[in-house]
Amino acid sequence: MTEFRAVETLDELRACVRLQKRTWGEGFSDIVPASVLQVSRKIGGFAGGAFENDRLIGFVYSLFGRFEGVLSHWSHMLAVHPSARGRGLGRELKLFQREAVRSSGISSIFWTYDPMVARNGHLNLNRLGARVLRYVPNMYGSDTGSPLHAGGDTDRFIVRWDLDGPETLRALEEGSARSADRLAVRGPDPACVVAGPEGKTAAEGLPGGDEVFVEIPADVESLPPHGSLVRWRETVRGAVLTYLRRGYAVQSLVREFEADRCFYVLRRN
Repeated sequence: MTEFRAVETLDELRACVRLQKRTWGEGFSDIVPASVLQVSRKIGGFAGGAFENDRLIGFVYSLFGRFEGVLSHWSHMLAVHPSARGRGLGRELKLFQREAVRSSGISSIFWTYDPMVARNGHLNLNRLGARVLRYVPNMYGSDTGSPLHAGGDTDRFIVRWDLDGPETLRALEEGSARSADRLAVRGPDPACVVAGPEGKTAAEGLPGGDEVFVEIPADVESLPPHGSLVRWRETVRGAVLTYLRRGYAVQSLVREFEADRCFYVLRRN
C-alpha cells in the first residue's frame, strides 16, 4: 500500500536527492540538495513523498513565494522511481500537494514542463486542469548535464493550477475522461498545424480559425536527440509563440489513437 506523507527527516530528504539523480542522471547540474529542501520547508515550501514500506518511490517539491502578483507555490520537481511508473503516482502526488497547499491558505501553484512530452501535457492539462500561461524558450539553458535534455534547448510551458478553479474541479471530477473529448483528429486540414520535422514555421504563414492543432511527438524519447527532434521543437516553438501572440490559448492535449499522433488544441480567446 502506498502512503503519502510530508518528507521531513534528513534520511527522507537524502532519499529525494537520490531519486533526483535516478530520474535526471548523475550528471544533472541542477540537483536540489537536502539542505535546500530542508530550508524550503521551513520557510513555507512543501516536500511530499510517496512511500511503500518506508521506501521513497516518488516525491513532489514546491517553493513558497509570489508569482503573477499572488502568493503561491512554485512546484519545481516531481519524480517517480522507474519501478513505480505507470501507476498514476504523479497525479496522486500532485493531488497530495494540492491538499497541503490549500490547507495553508494558498490557492495557486505554478510550474513548468517540456511541451514536447505528451504524457506530461496529458497529466497537467487533461488530468489536473492546469492552464498554460506562456511559452519560454530554453528556460533552464542547454547544458544541464541530464540525458533527459539530450543537450538540447529546455523550452518550457509555464502553467498555473488554480486549486479550486473550474478547470481544476472539472478535471478532478472527470479523471482521465477529459482527454477523450476528441479521440481523433481527422488529418491535416486548414486548421491543423503539422508540426513535425517538416512542419510549418511561423514565417511560412500559419492557419487561422477558432481552433487549431499543433502536433508534438507521441513519444519524444523515441526520437534521436539531434536532427528531427531539434527541428520539431523549433517548429512547435514558432507555432505556439505565434498563436499565443495572436490571442489563442492552449486548451488540452489530444491523441489520434489509430495513427498514434498527439496535438495541442489551441482556441482563440
